[in-house]
Amino acid sequence: MTVVERYLITLVVNEIDVVEGELVRTYAPITISKLVRMLPVRSRVYKLPDRAYFQVGLKMDVEKPREQVARGDIAFWPQASAMALFLKDSKLTQPVSLIGKVTKGLEVVERAPMGASIVVKLVT
Repeated sequence: MTVVERYLITLVVNEIDVVEGELVRTYAPITISKLVRMLPVRSRVYKLPDRAYFQVGLKMDVEKPREQVARGDIAFWPQASAMALFLKDSKLTQPVSLIGKVTKGLEVVERAPMGASIVVKLVT
């Protein structure tokens, strides 16, 4: 049996613009396992000064808590039941579970308007 360590994902914003990323299983294996089974996920983008986030409907506690993130990090934010894409390096007041990294197209998320549609899916 082969264990997948990295899952390639695409995030499609407003049905046009594509962001590429990867979920890294070793960062938070339980969280990623549950998220991958839920994909594809459709949601709406919300923004804070340091991140764009969207609800995914996953209810679970933080796994391997992190309070420091870097630009391009993808994290699960338990308090919001959301995936967050970090737009800049940040020190957080609420810990998150680091789950991956944006590999291409972070600028798409930076310019996406509040409420933009987003679809997250596995690359097959």
